[in-house]
Amino acid sequence: MDSPFTYNKFVTGSDFVGRQSELNLLVNLVRQRQHVVIYETPKSGKKSLVQQGLITLRKEAYNYTVCNINLFNVRTKRHLLQKLCNLLLDAFATSPEEREQLRDEICPELITIFGQGKDKQHDHSSPEIDTAPVPDNITEKFLNLPELLAERYSTNPVIYIEEFQEVLLHDDSYETLKILEKIWKQQQRTTYIITGSFVNSMKEIFEEKKFFYNFAERIKLLPLDEKQLTDFMIRNYLKAGRVVSKELAVQMYNFTEGHPWYSQQLGDISFALTRGYLTEQIYRQSCSSLMELHSYRFQLITSRLSRFQINFLKAIMDDVTQLSALDTMTQYGFNSSANVKRLKDAVQKKEILTEERGKWEFLDPLFKTWLRTVYFEL
Repeated sequence: MDSPFTYNKFVTGSDFVGRQSELNLLVNLVRQRQHVVIYETPKSGKKSLVQQGLITLRKEAYNYTVCNINLFNVRTKRHLLQKLCNLLLDAFATSPEEREQLRDEICPELITIFGQGKDKQHDHSSPEIDTAPVPDNITEKFLNLPELLAERYSTNPVIYIEEFQEVLLHDDSYETLKILEKIWKQQQRTTYIITGSFVNSMKEIFEEKKFFYNFAERIKLLPLDEKQLTDFMIRNYLKAGRVVSKELAVQMYNFTEGHPWYSQQLGDISFALTRGYLTEQIYRQSCSSLMELHSYRFQLITSRLSRFQINFLKAIMDDVTQLSALDTMTQYGFNSSANVKRLKDAVQKKEILTEERGKWEFLDPLFKTWLRTVYFEL
């Protein structure tokens, strides 16, 4: 029987568990044409939330057209503009003929400036072309295409951007962010949903450097609600005539700390091993299998950390708060307060820890568990 747990794609409908308040907020903001920013770790449910929100808006007959652009492979402003333009054409045109006509009318520069052949619909261009400068007037024109299309088609373009932090990898990243901020803040008909998976990089953009100040409302994704997730586990087992007790469902929740991806994976592994009732032994075996599944990825992380960085993680795991205190530096082998500052910067840059309201937190709950039980053997 197919597993009732889904972790290899985003989830919607009955598989979308909890986060009703976040969903309501997203839907209301988009309906009011207010912009949204979401930055959480990979596989934390960002895409599921956005897709469920768009489905809800569609059911409510809200008039919008979504354009989904993923910046994971975009390293220049030129490629960003080219990709945005192509995806807008894909989103609004209903046929290849209409797409070609629309391109010729609103963005002929795809051919004349970007060198994209008439028979080439997609956005891959050579690095040599990518690094060539784009005239300012063309940059502004392409960034304003959503406004032009909004008027032309009488709709609300929703520009859903994934992996926005990749803009920081552009050679002129701050200049790119400045022009995006300038143009987007002038627009009236377009709504932006901006998401990113590198929390500290997104914080650099939106909190430290304060780009897009007061432009978008952040929706923060907390761990899934315990009752809703455990009820979901129990219900999915019952669908297949199998049983998981409330106590073991809670243990599964605690082990994954309410992380949606790890919870679905653990549910899938334990479901596959269960023939009738989920036992304590099968539960422990499932947890071990989940840890083993991700162990190579976790080993890669620790193999690239210095001894000092490992010791810093151990200090955070030990709930040390005065990291620059003399006794702390002696106990964990830190050379100086300046060394501690460099260690903080390093673990943030590697997206292992983040600082929330003055407290250090592990971004990946399963990595934290693996670090404590496997690496440190505690």
